[in-house]
Amino acid sequence: AFCRESSSYVPRMGVACAVCQIPARKDEDRYAAEMACVRTGSLKPLVGNFEADAGHVMCLGIYDGHGGKGVAELLKTKLHQEILKRECIPEATKVDKPASEEGKAPLVEEGKYEPEKTDRGQESCDTFSENAIKEAYRAIDGLSRVEHRFCGSTAINLFITNLPDGSRRVRCAWAGDSRAATFHRKSYKSFRELSSDHNLDREDEKERVMKHGKTLGGAVVARRRNRAGEPVGPFAVFSDHPDTNNLSLMMTRSIGDAMHSKAVIPDPEFKEFIVAKDEHVRIIMASDGLWRVVDYKTARKMLKSAPNPIRAANRLAIESVWRTQRKTHMKLDDVTVVVVDIVGSDSAMNEMKKPAPEPDVDSLPEVQLVPPLDIHEDGHTD
Repeated sequence: AFCRESSSYVPRMGVACAVCQIPARKDEDRYAAEMACVRTGSLKPLVGNFEADAGHVMCLGIYDGHGGKGVAELLKTKLHQEILKRECIPEATKVDKPASEEGKAPLVEEGKYEPEKTDRGQESCDTFSENAIKEAYRAIDGLSRVEHRFCGSTAINLFITNLPDGSRRVRCAWAGDSRAATFHRKSYKSFRELSSDHNLDREDEKERVMKHGKTLGGAVVARRRNRAGEPVGPFAVFSDHPDTNNLSLMMTRSIGDAMHSKAVIPDPEFKEFIVAKDEHVRIIMASDGLWRVVDYKTARKMLKSAPNPIRAANRLAIESVWRTQRKTHMKLDDVTVVVVDIVGSDSAMNEMKKPAPEPDVDSLPEVQLVPPLDIHEDGHTD
């Protein structure tokens, strides 16, 4: 067993972030951390100290694959490009003839963008619009249904931008059951869910799926069947009656999953908030490998004892593995945790390279992650 780690500090945006990923046997989680510039069309990996300028958008994403890693890998490598392509200012873009498939939104080669007209309304040009993000989700879904028919993925993204008064805008987009939450105020005593899982526990999602089945067909809400034909487990979405086709999904939205019901859609939901110029907010974004065993109360306690994002991400990931092994009968799942610290400023772009909200985000050798297989029953590690 091993882990993947990454961290970055963007002084002029007042943002420090870290990622910790502990893959399980299937290794189907993917993540992306990049900085996009809508004025130049550039997209660069977000690693170490990064000098951001006006027009930059910090892009963070977690993609929890199922049935294979193909769709999650496609989201990791293409989603931010697809969004940026739709948001580039035409005078500043590189134009190339993109490859396209009949009836699908064209995808572009890395580093090459062709602008598309997007109705941005009153939004600043230095951010990603909801319309562009939704179109990109759909474009990746269309491509994955051709290239990776037998697998799918959740998606959750954070897009962080500066505002003229020194505050920061955070926009969250998600489809599936990966989740994000904010913690703020002293000792992170206040928290708010940024996302809500797309599953049949939500009445609006259940109603949408059932309406699809009644009007268009190809959608049935039922329980799975065991070998004896008896219903088992929670309710799920089927394309036909489970006696006929036992293939189902617990989620009501995902990317890909061409073999499943068409009532399972790729369209993301959105939520956004502003980090005021005198405010400090910490965000946890993670796959369900964390949230199925770690609640918000436990996460808050761990954030209080973690002075910076990389230590917080490490501790949360380790805790989820330990709890899965010791306190549940569930199989180990891939765990990906992103922790982001955001502080506002008195100006749109910080003039001084002041210390990060939680300093030294990428220089903590004393907290090197211990592989999950070395975590013992009594909780100590070798």
